[in-house]
Formats: sequence, C-alpha cells, structure tokens
Amino acid sequence: MKYSILTKIVAPLLSLAAMQSQASAQCITPDGLDGGPCCTPASPNVPIPRQFRQEALSICWTDCDVESVMDCSAEWSLGSTNLSPCAVRNMTLRIRDGGGAVIWTGRIIVQYSRTWVESGPTGAPIQVWRYLANGDLRATAALGPDPCPMPPCAIPHGGRVKYTGYIDMAKPCQPAIGAPARQHAWMLTHACDFIDHQPGFPRGGVFHPDRSYTLVGPAAGFVPLPVQPIEAGTTVEDAVRRVDLSGGPPICLFEERMDCFVDPINEFCLCGPLTATPQFAVSELGISGACGTSVTSGGPYLPSFISMSIGTWTDPLTFPGVERLRWNAGGYNYVDPCVPAIRPEAFFGVTTMGGYPAQTVPSVAGTPSVPLLPTFVDQCNALRSGTTVMNVRWRKSDHFLNINLP
Repeated sequence: MKYSILTKIVAPLLSLAAMQSQASAQCITPDGLDGGPCCTPASPNVPIPRQFRQEALSICWTDCDVESVMDCSAEWSLGSTNLSPCAVRNMTLRIRDGGGAVIWTGRIIVQYSRTWVESGPTGAPIQVWRYLANGDLRATAALGPDPCPMPPCAIPHGGRVKYTGYIDMAKPCQPAIGAPARQHAWMLTHACDFIDHQPGFPRGGVFHPDRSYTLVGPAAGFVPLPVQPIEAGTTVEDAVRRVDLSGGPPICLFEERMDCFVDPINEFCLCGPLTATPQFAVSELGISGACGTSVTSGGPYLPSFISMSIGTWTDPLTFPGVERLRWNAGGYNYVDPCVPAIRPEAFFGVTTMGGYPAQTVPSVAGTPSVPLLPTFVDQCNALRSGTTVMNVRWRKSDHFLNINLP
C-alpha cells in the first residue's frame, strides 16, 4: 500500500468524500501487509490475476528513438502453478500479429507490489493492484527478421528473450453497464546490451547495444514517446517490503515505512550515441526505513536508478486515464535489518505518472484514505538461487520498493 507527503498535494481529488465513504464497503480490500511490527510475518490478501485479452503495441527503439510500431494482440492466462503464498503467480503470455499468427509466447512471473484506490472518470472508486513482471518470451518464425522486430539476441539463445515490466489490474467498484469487471494496463521491455546483456551473467555479450524492445497494452490511446518528464523529488512514508526466502515456503513480512529521495543526475541516450535522443534518465536514489533498511545507489551491476521513457496513454475515459509510462531498473547497495545482511542488488520495475487521482486503501475499516502523490515508482530485486541475476528471468524477489514522488 502506498503512502506519501500530504503537504505537497495541492490539487483536490475528484469526489474525495464519496470515495472515502465507499472505500469502507466490501469493494475496497486491504492487502494485509501494512501496520505490523518490524520484520514480522503478515498474511497477505491479494487477488489472483485473471486471464485477459487486449490489443497491444510492439515497439522497436533504435538510438533511443522510435524505429517502428506494430499492432498486435496480447493473451494473458493464469498458469496452473501458485508459486508462493506471497502472491507470486505464473502466467502465460501469447502475442499475436495483426493476422492472428503467434509471434511471441512464454511464461511470465508476476509478483504483487501494492494496491491503491483511484477516482475514475465517473467519480466512482477503482481499486488497482500492481504486479511486477519478468520472464522469457520465445520468438516464433512468424515474428519477422532481426533486428526489428526480432531482437538479434533471440536466435543465439534458442529464441528466448528476457522481458521485465508490470501489470496493473483495476477493479471498478461501480462498473458501467456493459463494461468489463476488470481492466488492465501493462508493459514489458527488453533493454539494450548495457542493461539486459550484462557480462558475467547468462546471455551476456554484444547483441543490440543500440536497440531496445517494448510490448505495451492497451494500445488504445497509447503514444510512444522517447522523451517525457522524469522521476525526481523527496517523499516520506512510502514503503519497502521484504519476503523471507531463508527456507521453506516464502514468508511475506509487513511493510516498512521509509523516506526516499530521487535526485536526477543526467538525461541522455544509454542505448546509442550519448548525443542522441535523451530517452534515459540516471538518478541517485536513497532510502531510509523505519526498521533500519537502507538503500543507496551504486554497486557492481548498475550504477544507480535508471529509467527509460516509453510513452503515454491519452484517453481520459479509459483506464489508466492520461498516464505517462517509464520502464526502470537500478543498482543499489541494500542493507536488510531483518537478516541482517548487506548486499549489492539489481532491481527492475516501472514508473507511472498521472492517471486518475489516487489514495491509499485504509488498513482498518473506518480509517480515512490518504491522497497520494502522482508519480508511482515500483521495483523488485532479481534473485536466482538466492543470488543476484541479470539477463534471464527470476522466480522470486525478497525486496520490494514502493515510492511516490511529486
């Protein structure tokens, strides 16, 4: 669940009083992860993502600019395996081209990040559940030639390409007649060699140093943009969360309140000439948690917080509303007081900006909702067999960052 600075919010939320009264109804469900003592187990209450089909876009980026955009469709379905009581799910994704041929297929691991409530276009509340996603997609012969739309790294690795991103699942409390009971927004990105083909890990090497690849939905109203506003600012009372992977089934721990700052260093092209379109932003990130968690930029994997502009949805009447989208990653030194342990880690996730006005989900019935700052940054670390991994999919994460910025 997300928390932020109240004093920095100057724009009133739509129908705030109405939303607060409806938030106590059964439609709005706390996730059960906030309010507990440091480093203690929680009992999460998180819905299972459901299958959905959606029109989508496939974007090729070259030298940090749009090379091509292809219409496609995405079919998400829930796998048979429930990987964890901490809301880790196994989903299958199939991407079809405009003629119906399957061009990508694979398993995506989705891990719960947080939930909040938005005031939709009618003023009725919408609860949003965010999941962070990663997995291997396998290209088929129908995809087309490299380097676009086929990433040059695919054939050397049996057609497999690692993607990371997110899914937002929205449940309107009062859906319009004929409207779907759930709506979705999502994005998966495979970045250039500097990030997604790091040496020293599986699939390391030189394959597409100047190219990145994105899948995004819904396609309706989405405009790819290589340059957009970036993450910046200071916030308090956001959350960091830990999952205990020390033995047996993973154990979810309660969220830890934390202070955070994101301080931009530079905007430039990370995947091409430095003077090309400045699609990427590199920033210092620092976190100080109430239980003793500390996160600082740096380490052997990635230099700091990195984000990549993807584009924006432009339709105010369709979820997620008018919302900007960025893919992100990061290299941090992470101090975990619950183990205790200090280790460098690689993180991947998403940034969304704007959308419908948002509030916290009250953890206790009758507790008022709290307005949220409009920039949402979510990340989780990449672990395989308990150690940091890059370039390939991972099954579980034990550190989650939920940040709101002005």
